[in-house]
Amino acid sequence: MDMKKYDLRFVEEMRNKLDVELLGAAAIDEGSPALLREQARALLPGAKSVLVFAKEMYKEIVALLGPTKEVGEAERGGLFGPHGDYLNSRLTKAVYDLASFFRKEGYPSLPLPAFGTPVDQRYLKAIFSFKHAAQEAGLGSIGRHGLLITSQYGPRVRLACLLTGAEVEAAPKAKKDYCLNCDACIRVCPAQALQAPEKNEEAAMNQFACRTYRQAGLTCSVCLKACAEILN
Repeated sequence: MDMKKYDLRFVEEMRNKLDVELLGAAAIDEGSPALLREQARALLPGAKSVLVFAKEMYKEIVALLGPTKEVGEAERGGLFGPHGDYLNSRLTKAVYDLASFFRKEGYPSLPLPAFGTPVDQRYLKAIFSFKHAAQEAGLGSIGRHGLLITSQYGPRVRLACLLTGAEVEAAPKAKKDYCLNCDACIRVCPAQALQAPEKNEEAAMNQFACRTYRQAGLTCSVCLKACAEILN
């Protein structure tokens, strides 16, 4: 089967057609990072590529995020939830639309929606790491807060992924250390869940401390806000 149509031009055409801000691809092969390869093949044994989709979070809504509120006070950051729901729905539709295309072409494809992909609650680890796939697909780099940072939108992106048996040309990686001499996210974290990472670590985060704080009823995500304010 002729694979030339699945080159970088194809990816750009799909990005425009599917109405997403960013779209990149990474190969699933023996040269892939072990975690990415193992997670992908556990879900779709014949996977040869992962495509990562991103939609921009509006900076106007991210600016409303805050770590605290008075009892009974309307939380302005509560607008972040409905905004995320909208972006998730658009991303999930894009993933399913491209999955449908590849399946019609004869390639097994598994859509991984923007919300609802299972998480191992013992370790708070997703069964497939969107951010690591995004990093491999050239969309950005992972910051000290454990979020993907893109050159276009900083950390203000939502992600979804598609595993497919089609061979899609991989995007060039553009790994950049956006966190050099910056610890803004660590300083503002109200749960003290973030620490300076050790050498060769991307991030040092206490996932359980973060979850416990968020379960108190606050939207939080002030680490994202602090990072976005510096980069934008």
